[in-house]
Amino acid sequence: MEDPVQSILWQTLIYFLGAAGLFAIGGLPLRTYMLIRRVKASIRPTWHILLLLAASLIAVVLASQFVLQLAKCLLGYHCSANAAGGWINAAFIGAIYVCFEIVAFAIRWFGGRRVAA
Repeated sequence: MEDPVQSILWQTLIYFLGAAGLFAIGGLPLRTYMLIRRVKASIRPTWHILLLLAASLIAVVLASQFVLQLAKCLLGYHCSANAAGGWINAAFIGAIYVCFEIVAFAIRWFGGRRVAA
């Protein structure tokens, strides 16, 4: 028997990640542009830009399969037994976007530290 609280927590996680995934479809390119523009405006090494571009490209490649599946679901094609299939695809996109934001934060955080000589 499954605990009802655990079921509610899983559903909440899927819906929050799904909402983040729906945002990420347009937000990932915009966020990448904003991060790169901010790095270019400051005096930072070029490797910050290259790492941000690499993280962005990896996120886009990983999310592309789920975006296509989500588009099929929205266009009315059969994607699963119920509406959960679309939310699960959107949740995977959201998880990829959250991982991208964590990597971008780590690049900015650790890249901004300087060692005094």
